[in-house]
Amino acid sequence: MEEKKLPEDGAQIRFRRVDEEEWREGEFDQQNRLFIEIYSPELVTHNSSDIEEWIHRDIG
Repeated sequence: MEEKKLPEDGAQIRFRRVDEEEWREGEFDQQNRLFIEIYSPELVTHNSSDIEEWIHRDIG
């Protein structure tokens, strides 16, 4: 099985989990391989293996 390409450390991204259709905004922590939601009232992280797809966020 081919490993999915992951974003660079600290990248501002939008991502979607394999078990949901909702897109979330966050950033990527390369050291821990976690996708971190940035607009959540509490700290919410997602393991990279749970992410179906991701794209860079348009900032500006």
